[in-house]
Amino acid sequence: MFEIINEDKKQVAISLHLEEIYTEICLKNHIRNQARLFSEETLSKSCVDFLTQLNFSDRKYCDYEYIVDFSHIKYIAPNSETRFFQWLHSLPNVKAINYEECNFIEKMKEYGIVVENEWGYREAFNDYGKKYIVDKCRAPEGETTQIGIRLDVYIDLKKIINDSIEMLRWCYIIAYDLDKCFSLVDEDTDKRNLFFCHTINGAYIAGILSQLLGYDLVYVDHLGPYNKLNKVDFYKGKSKTEEFIIVADLVCLGNEFLRAKNIVEYLGGTVKGCAGIMQMNISTLPSKYRVNAFAIEYTPESARKELNYSIRTELCNLQCEECSRKGKG
Repeated sequence: MFEIINEDKKQVAISLHLEEIYTEICLKNHIRNQARLFSEETLSKSCVDFLTQLNFSDRKYCDYEYIVDFSHIKYIAPNSETRFFQWLHSLPNVKAINYEECNFIEKMKEYGIVVENEWGYREAFNDYGKKYIVDKCRAPEGETTQIGIRLDVYIDLKKIINDSIEMLRWCYIIAYDLDKCFSLVDEDTDKRNLFFCHTINGAYIAGILSQLLGYDLVYVDHLGPYNKLNKVDFYKGKSKTEEFIIVADLVCLGNEFLRAKNIVEYLGGTVKGCAGIMQMNISTLPSKYRVNAFAIEYTPESARKELNYSIRTELCNLQCEECSRKGKG
């Protein structure tokens, strides 16, 4: 379902953990009682049943290298191990990665599965995500904003948000990075993490992240890019100090992040960082925080080169015209 196919590298990447989470969501298993879907560590019988139905040998990718990522998977449901390893063994040119915490390494050796740790699903997503942005989200006609800024290329992330399957993949990548980030920074047990969102797109992303990671969310309706604030429905904590992660679809110049930060701090919260689908890294403000997790990131240089992305104001236009006249003279 969520395999990533890289035709240039002739590789197929499969995340067992993402497939398991999708299975749990589809079957509605333990969702009401399970605080963190992301903490699922067992490959269930239902997921194994689904995986074994995937017959890659009949597809045009039978000569590709198959990378099966075991990140966050430690166990396999009882009575499903044999079927799972038979399926794994049936994949052409199969390699297993991120398997260190599994309790069945010897079983993989028994089935002759090559194990290595050089390239995984997250790395495969970097190429996949950027290609997806270029092919499906990049509008070359551009846009002029209400405050007069000219974008020569418009990035429409609703192409991702409106596709529920694709949206889960991107939110899983964000959750993957957030989970890793939380494991690297010192966590204060007296503080509570919450997601803060201030746009409809951000609320949708935060809702999925909340289900994956088990954090509550706060929604302000609505602080958009033009400084419009309609209503504040802010969480009133009682037992612990709250630290908020601002969730947005796209962070570019950082103005929207700054306004959200000001609202959080004005109402008594503390900003821990930000997360979202895409970041341009034009503003240095988000990078100053402990948490900074985006599915895809561009530097200004890579945004210009790969997306032909540019931001201009009327001053830029006048300067370009003047330079052009001087060149003609």
